[in-house]
Amino acid sequence: MSLAFQFYEKKSFMHSLDPVTKLVWMVCISILVFIYETAIPQLLLFAAILTVALFFAKLSLGFVFRGIWIMLLFSIGFFVLQVILVPGETLLYNLGPIAIYSESLDFALAITIRILTIFTTSLVFVATSDPRDIVISLTQKMKVPYRYAYSIFVALRFVPTLEQEAKVIEAAQTIRGVGKQKGLKNKAENLKRFTLPLLMGAIRRVRTTANTMEAKGYGAYQDRTYIRTIKYNAQGITFGVAWCALTVTLLSMKLL
Repeated sequence: MSLAFQFYEKKSFMHSLDPVTKLVWMVCISILVFIYETAIPQLLLFAAILTVALFFAKLSLGFVFRGIWIMLLFSIGFFVLQVILVPGETLLYNLGPIAIYSESLDFALAITIRILTIFTTSLVFVATSDPRDIVISLTQKMKVPYRYAYSIFVALRFVPTLEQEAKVIEAAQTIRGVGKQKGLKNKAENLKRFTLPLLMGAIRRVRTTANTMEAKGYGAYQDRTYIRTIKYNAQGITFGVAWCALTVTLLSMKLL
């Protein structure tokens, strides 16, 4: 289990930006990854996101890898299936009855990098954005009803909590001598033994949160007051405008 998908407070350029600006950045990335279907532009875009993660967000390469390794494994399997199943015209080589085409290889690589780019962008956003600031920004700047914005806050807070509980359950089972066992049958048993306590803990936590919100009258009023206010800064405006301009330019070049 990795605790990468949670907020880490530190001083960096991405941490100093308001959540709305980073949401605009994520939208720009989402548009760009879907307008290109070849591997080279996708690879350049992924390199740009990795640069933002390493130098602008000051996240280590190991931290990024811990955050995306599950999706990386999924992407490898997806890449193999796309190479085998997608038809093409330019034959590269044969692996027995399987023909590998240049077009299918390029398409599979583009789709794989696209998945990793989106996942890495989400990782940067979550790791550099305080969930409280996200809720405040959505309600103050984007006028999202706070009852809906709070659901995002709960999701962002519960994911790392569940990850920590999963590590505690795994450690407790190991101490009691109920470690992970090999074999397909044992893996199914391990999954059941691990999932049930995690699910029961999540249900108890959700029930406690719901009772607390109801006791405090959450949602009784159409609007609420806030202790602090999220403000835009010059760096955030410049960053957001630059990515919007780049997205519009590349989109226009692609369409025209």
